Amino acid sequence: MHTSFIIPTVDRAKDLERLLKSFGNQTKKPHEIIIVEQGNVTSKELVEKFSSLHIKYFKVDFISLTKARNFGIEKSAGDVVGFLDDDIILDEKYVEKIEDFFRENPDALGVQGVITNFEEGHTKKVGGNTLVYKMYNFLAKIFLLNNSSTKNRLLLSGRNQYASRVEKITNCEWLSGIGNYRKIVFEEFTFDESLKGYALGEDKLFSYPIFEKYPTSLFVDPEITCEHHHADSGRPKDKKWVEMKITYTYYLWTKLFKKRGLQARLAYIWANIGDMKIVFLSVLLRQNSFKFYFWHVKGYWNLIWKKNISL
Repeated sequence: MHTSFIIPTVDRAKDLERLLKSFGNQTKKPHEIIIVEQGNVTSKELVEKFSSLHIKYFKVDFISLTKARNFGIEKSAGDVVGFLDDDIILDEKYVEKIEDFFRENPDALGVQGVITNFEEGHTKKVGGNTLVYKMYNFLAKIFLLNNSSTKNRLLLSGRNQYASRVEKITNCEWLSGIGNYRKIVFEEFTFDESLKGYALGEDKLFSYPIFEKYPTSLFVDPEITCEHHHADSGRPKDKKWVEMKITYTYYLWTKLFKKRGLQARLAYIWANIGDMKIVFLSVLLRQNSFKFYFWHVKGYWNLIWKKNISL
């Protein structure tokens, strides 16, 4: 079995180097690593240091996560194609476990592993307070917002549950940005290039239609593990992040769930109300500024009146 990994990267040389080092420590080396570099930094000299790995390096003139992934797919030669962010660190058996999974599950089309520091990373976002994180996660479940669970599911609100606590191989509805797929999947499905730049939600827009057509084909395997270290560079911040969150979530909901009718509309509205309540609570707890709340008010107002909602 030949496995290809596609790594889009934008101005993150140090993170990319750390990821490549973890590839160098693998018990089973991948068939190829395809690096699609965007932005101002050129990492070609860095890549050349890892001569023991079969790396295909491409410098492109666009900045788009979805375009970079589609570009990498076209250049790939593996039977299995995996995707990674450049700020990931792999467990030493990451590649071996992926190949084991596909050999042992011949009908599976895709699998992702578990991010072992998922809850730790999200706890840091609320100042390292575990109690506050658990409270936010509890409220998120009530309001059908993104929340941590034992299974990857998409909700009628356009938000998701993410499998951060998995004990056995589990069928799921979508795969995250560390998804791995049989190459034949890309004969039928591609990443949505309408999503610009950072492309929030691109993984759900790609993988959920696979689940809809082949309901028992996607899985989470807890034997496949890695860490995600959420580099600050290249991520939308502050007002831009809020605008992207609101706009791209609306786009995802219209593409996947609007057709479900009244129940989906009510779920989407309920989630937006919940989002505003939780953001306001974060201001009261001094996790965010009032400006952060105002950006949400303005974003949802523009959404209601169809203003400035282009991707």
